[in-house]
Amino acid sequence: MRSRIFRLRKPVLFFGLLLFLFSCSEEKEKVDVPFSAVENKYASYFKIYKRDRYTLLVTFLNAEKTDSAVYALFKGEKPELQSEIHGIQIPVQNVACLSSVFVGFLNRLEAISAIRAVDNMDFVSNQQLLDLSAKGSIKELAKNGPLNIEQTLTCGVNVLFTNPTGDKKKDIDARLLGANITPVVCADYFENHPLGRAEWVKAMSLFFGKEEMADSLFAETERKYFALKASVDTVSYKPTVFTELKTNDTWFVAGGKSSLAQFLADAGADYLWKDNGKVNVTALNMEQVIEKALNADYWINLHLSNMPSEILEKDKRYGEFKAFKTRNLFNNNRRLNLSGGNDYWETGLCNPDEILADLVNIFHPDLQPVKELKYYKQLK
Repeated sequence: MRSRIFRLRKPVLFFGLLLFLFSCSEEKEKVDVPFSAVENKYASYFKIYKRDRYTLLVTFLNAEKTDSAVYALFKGEKPELQSEIHGIQIPVQNVACLSSVFVGFLNRLEAISAIRAVDNMDFVSNQQLLDLSAKGSIKELAKNGPLNIEQTLTCGVNVLFTNPTGDKKKDIDARLLGANITPVVCADYFENHPLGRAEWVKAMSLFFGKEEMADSLFAETERKYFALKASVDTVSYKPTVFTELKTNDTWFVAGGKSSLAQFLADAGADYLWKDNGKVNVTALNMEQVIEKALNADYWINLHLSNMPSEILEKDKRYGEFKAFKTRNLFNNNRRLNLSGGNDYWETGLCNPDEILADLVNIFHPDLQPVKELKYYKQLK
């Protein structure tokens, strides 16, 4: 039977559904509390629940958290499960990663050897995968954009780590389920704190039986992150900063409640759109950005630009910004592979403490003993 995705309208309904599913799936187990929740510290787009015989992972499929997918991860014999729950035997051996950040998570978990397919090798920076790809051992499932279903059905994987598309039928494709390939839909990019996205390493670890490793890795990342944040908490000077370039006639700036805004605040910078109260991007025109950011101290995340001249080629008005004139231009594309894939989106987002270290070095270079940037570079 094709699995259904919950439509979660209220937390009470959500937990009620869990209770119902657990009570129906294993009638022989008479327990007062059929599951125990594992509390996340920052991530809110996945939930983990423990039971003696298996672990339940719930991933939310949209920003509003009104839809979800439910996975039961078990060892040995498969437990009886309702059709709403996708059973996955662990540890998984053959997986596909349709986002480079999943490659980054599996790299942290020392599980790269399980990857048999990716969306597009052009976006991958991991050298082990690049070497395997050169030998023809890694398949590409979305080289030209959309997922190639026919190729996916024959690529030999059991689990497909993917992002939500906004279309539930595409997210949990019946053709994949019929071929014993379970799409694990991860909305990690909806997290509005850098450590929230990094905490997804805990969700990914469930598939490989590496929960203790994930807890340890995340705890160390969190410790380093807050040590860096503490180093700038008392600075009196917080330079003003803005981000991005316009796309066609629209300039998309990150919301004041976004992960990027949190990065900038924790790095001791004054993000010019910090007060707009939005998580998602805000669409502006060039004039609106000039009015607010003309005299800003720093300008970062400049798309694919490698030199100031490339920025001017896009629009001469960029040269009017103070940050352009002073060359306080920093782009997060220092670590590119030969195909132009950016390691910022692979290992960087999994290690937000390292990105924060770069940002602190940019805005407050006197505070950090290590001057070399890892993911950012200055455009001179």
